[in-house]
Amino acid sequence: MSSLLEVRDLKKYYYLGKGAATKKSGVIRAVDGINFAVKQCETLGLVGESGCGKSSVGRVILRLLSATAGEILYEGQNIEQLSHHQLLPYRRKMQIIFQDHAGSLNPQLTIGDALGEPLRIHRLINGKKELKAKVAHLLELVGLCPEQMCRYPHELSGGQRQRIALARALALNPRLIVCDEPVSALDVSIQAQVINLLMELQQKCGLAYIFIAHDLRVVKHISDRIAVMYLGKIVELAGKESLYSRAKHPYTQALLASIPRLAPATQRRPLIFSGEPPSPLQPPSGCRFHSRCPYALVRCALEEPLLQTVDIDHAVACHLADR
Repeated sequence: MSSLLEVRDLKKYYYLGKGAATKKSGVIRAVDGINFAVKQCETLGLVGESGCGKSSVGRVILRLLSATAGEILYEGQNIEQLSHHQLLPYRRKMQIIFQDHAGSLNPQLTIGDALGEPLRIHRLINGKKELKAKVAHLLELVGLCPEQMCRYPHELSGGQRQRIALARALALNPRLIVCDEPVSALDVSIQAQVINLLMELQQKCGLAYIFIAHDLRVVKHISDRIAVMYLGKIVELAGKESLYSRAKHPYTQALLASIPRLAPATQRRPLIFSGEPPSPLQPPSGCRFHSRCPYALVRCALEEPLLQTVDIDHAVACHLADR
């Protein structure tokens, strides 16, 4: 199956200048040369601890942030070089669901106005009657009543607001949706409902997802493949079954060992890390995980490992991947 989206050597740097709040200048390499592809109707999970660059990846792909370097290919077209006007057709094909469901909705707009706004901007409707019918269809698609189009965001629950955010992402019939931690702010029972809805809509609408999250159990449930990030780098990329049963990178192994389990006997033995997480302003040389890795060799501090295929649909950036 051909790739819908391909990312090549993508970089996003934040440049800090000296000021009252910033005592020293520097560069935060939030995303530092990553490569991956997303196939049609596929879900790629993107995991890693806070500050590793996951959300920056999603925003750069959608051109909400400008890339420092690299290519973003949508169906073979490099959209990183497109002007604002040239990018408009691709805005319809790629959408995002934000983590903050309340903050992503304008409190002064009714639900109907919020869902109708992208349809009006892209001129996809003719008249108020067609607009109302389209909004009603979107609400039903995400399991809400059409009567709720007259309500305001503050009148809805958190789960309902996140469904509205999903409906808004679906309004333009996209093919790719970046889900930026879409369930982390919801109760566990509501999380399950939203995840199941995302999976149902994927089958119904032929969607591809980039699913960014912390919860590894949720990521395993929804993803086809999973990319693990650490300090701006992808350290492991594999199919979910291969990753969860045969993780190669020590950081991935540590993440999986942290998943709570009901039976203590099935709990993975955690890896013991040394030191504190490095600063993204001054990442370690060589392998960025070597300062905390219990298996690190001298080579790890001197030479940066490349992301290389070690098994079918399994790639890892580690000098000790074959240990």
